[in-house]
Amino acid sequence: MVSSRSDSLPTFNSLTVLGGISLVHLLNDSMQAVIPAMFPILETSLRLSYSQLGLVAFANNMIASFLQPMVGFYTDKRPSPYLLPFSMLFSMAGIFWLGYADSVLELMAAVALLGVGTSVFHPEGSRLVVIASGERRGLGQSLFQVLGQAGQALAPVWTVVVFSPLGQRGALLFVAVALIAVVILTYLANWYQNNLNQYKVARPTAIKKLPRKRRELIYYVFALIILVTFARSCYQVGIIGFYSFFQTKVLSSSLEEAQSYVFIFLVALSLGTLHGGSLADHMGLRNVLWLSASISGLSAVLLPFTDSWAAYAILFVSGYAIMAGFPVSLIYCLELLPERIGLVSGIMFGLAFGSGALAAVVLGMIGDWLGIQNMMTICCSLPLLGLLVFFLPVERSRRRR
Repeated sequence: MVSSRSDSLPTFNSLTVLGGISLVHLLNDSMQAVIPAMFPILETSLRLSYSQLGLVAFANNMIASFLQPMVGFYTDKRPSPYLLPFSMLFSMAGIFWLGYADSVLELMAAVALLGVGTSVFHPEGSRLVVIASGERRGLGQSLFQVLGQAGQALAPVWTVVVFSPLGQRGALLFVAVALIAVVILTYLANWYQNNLNQYKVARPTAIKKLPRKRRELIYYVFALIILVTFARSCYQVGIIGFYSFFQTKVLSSSLEEAQSYVFIFLVALSLGTLHGGSLADHMGLRNVLWLSASISGLSAVLLPFTDSWAAYAILFVSGYAIMAGFPVSLIYCLELLPERIGLVSGIMFGLAFGSGALAAVVLGMIGDWLGIQNMMTICCSLPLLGLLVFFLPVERSRRRR
């Protein structure tokens, strides 16, 4: 287990580090947001179908899904601070190639490099968050996650401000973003390396060597969390990647108006991420997960049948509620495997990306086959699977009170 030398709140210096790694999370996810931001442009300039756009998203998300648990497994045994700036070099190469790619295969290769960059960044970034946030893990994870979500929320802004006037070449502007991230991460890696010896790092115990009852509990909880994360990721991918097409083709909205709906949803995701961890510090992890699932599931099913102000309201409420559960799910799993920060973080982030990868392809195929309206109806029904969190046990820290 990684633990600080005291139970005190984070020091000013560690809070600076926490702010720095969270800022880089914003920059990292801003570059990831370039991918869905380019979809309306690529559909027209390269004449791509929904299925082909889904394949581009698949290449990015599936790489991240497979690599993050492996990176986390490795760094649990061998913490590697300097993997942090190294990760951004992959992202820089991917974003540069994305500006020139002129086929589906080239687009897939470019976004795959972006996937490698984010895969290397997330597990070690999460470990640094745990160290810097001390006993306030809910606060630390919320800050880290909310700035990441804020980066994703910029996707519709990039569509209107960057890619509409500049086209595909606008992606080259984000090479500068990657350079800034490399500089910040180099400083943070130095702090991380210098302070690593001040924290006790226990050798992780193999899951198969744990007591039987604990193993069964871990498998049961992870199975439920996987289903809930799958539902959450499918809904997010459907709204972020395809809802603007629903607005323009079914409801005859302009591109700018369609992107405003997506922007509201992404802002709501950021706010939900910010408040989720903090609420869990006071209400308990399971209680927040239950509220998150029930509110998001019951509101999302109404979205395909609304427009105008009602659609804005539903997107905000469902986005806020559904994302409040993500940092809480991560903390919940860390309670079960506190010595496996990298692996658990890699699984959770990888699972989110992997679910999104499959969802992007399947939803794209459904859109081509049944039409965008039916696809959105199916997509907006999936958050109801989140109600399975009712069957999660109360977390250990809550039972002790």
